[in-house]
Amino acid sequence: MTINAVQLAIQHARDVIGEWDAVGFPDWRESQTRYAIIDPIIRALGWDTEDPKECYPEYDLAEGNTRPDYALFGDWGAADIVDIGVAPVVMIEAKALRLDLVDEFVDKLEQYTKEEPRMTEGVAVLTNGGEWRLYGVEGRRKLGNKLIAEIDIMQGNRREAARTLDEFLGRRQWR
Repeated sequence: MTINAVQLAIQHARDVIGEWDAVGFPDWRESQTRYAIIDPIIRALGWDTEDPKECYPEYDLAEGNTRPDYALFGDWGAADIVDIGVAPVVMIEAKALRLDLVDEFVDKLEQYTKEEPRMTEGVAVLTNGGEWRLYGVEGRRKLGNKLIAEIDIMQGNRREAARTLDEFLGRRQWR
């Protein structure tokens, strides 16, 4: 995909949020945020949200019984994901729009990366659709001090937000 596609997805998110705000839509739920905002941005970044070999929702971790909302996988061929032990390159924890992204959620995201021992590098994302916090994953270290980017898609320049999202989360970065 292109930066233009990501910009369009960001504009779409802004429009959807604005339309719902105008009609007094009640608080957003996580599922609505994922469907209307996060999924279109992930698709614009080049990920096939309908292919669990690329975008696996509610991914079962190797350890524990917790599940990140999305696990994104780089190229790995046609072999079965479990048989070859492929690790996700991106894990995303989604929250409802406008929900504060508190430290407790960062801790949960960190737990996901630690419970997936095959994920020794990549990006862990905490988002409520409007705010996107990207953390670098290196080994099984703490994420709290690994913030690599923070984007508010409702504020500022769409192109800059799109470039940052593409730089760290774009599908072509992980081929």
